[in-house]
Amino acid sequence: MKHPVIDEIESSGLTILPDGTRVPIHSNIGPESGKVIRQAIEATRPQMGLEVGLAFGMSTLYILDAMQLHGGGHLIGMDPAQHDATWRGGGLHNVKRAGFRDRYLFHEEPSQVVLPRLAAAGTRIQFAFIDGWHTFDHTLVDFFFIDRMLDVGGMISDDVGYPSICRLCHFILSNREYTGFDCARYSSPTLKKRLKRVTQTVLIH
Repeated sequence: MKHPVIDEIESSGLTILPDGTRVPIHSNIGPESGKVIRQAIEATRPQMGLEVGLAFGMSTLYILDAMQLHGGGHLIGMDPAQHDATWRGGGLHNVKRAGFRDRYLFHEEPSQVVLPRLAAAGTRIQFAFIDGWHTFDHTLVDFFFIDRMLDVGGMISDDVGYPSICRLCHFILSNREYTGFDCARYSSPTLKKRLKRVTQTVLIH
């Protein structure tokens, strides 16, 4: 069963800003991707998760809701543009509306600043969702530091709809000790075909 705030946004297609304005939601994950996140959280039951990106907060709500169902824990988030003219604080407002603010550790800074600092501090995580700037170089930097913090058996769930991110997934699977596990809608004979067809894939460390 979905959290009421998730259900409200998906049913209406609208999200509420801090000033009460309702605006169309965009750039968000859908129910199928939310299902993948829920399955990954159920498998890992993280006490500390991490997400790059916030926007209007739909993936954040899915992660925090699933974490609450499976033992609680905290989520570290980061997004330097949360209060720009596009998002206008909408993601943080949705987290607060859903009752998750005390479990969400937010940094309004770029991931390339936050992640090295967290790694240097010895932060350990069991789940990560990378959904920041969708270029090969930015996401590779995110992966590099997340990999240093991720416990063995943890998962990284990433958006592979972009060709650059699909290439990065292949790079990781070819050069690092990760395996691909797709728990989305499709099954295909090869990982290559799956990566081209699903929105989210899960890389298991």
